Amino acid sequence: MDAGRVVLRSRCGTEMLPAFPEIETGAARLPDATAPDGELVVWDTAGRLAFAQLQNRLQRRGAGAVRAAGE
Repeated sequence: MDAGRVVLRSRCGTEMLPAFPEIETGAARLPDATAPDGELVVWDTAGRLAFAQLQNRLQRRGAGAVRAAGE
């Protein structure tokens, strides 16, 4: 959170919030100047980490990202 705005960046500084709009909904409840450090992961239906699916999410924006968040 930065001045009431949710900021989501990769370790290289790439803005990632457009690809993961569901993060904004949850993070908006955090106090200002909060800086959680973590890692985004996607699980497949067998319960394994699915890096390819995560990469696919990074390509989606707008309505496509919102649909993917619901899935």
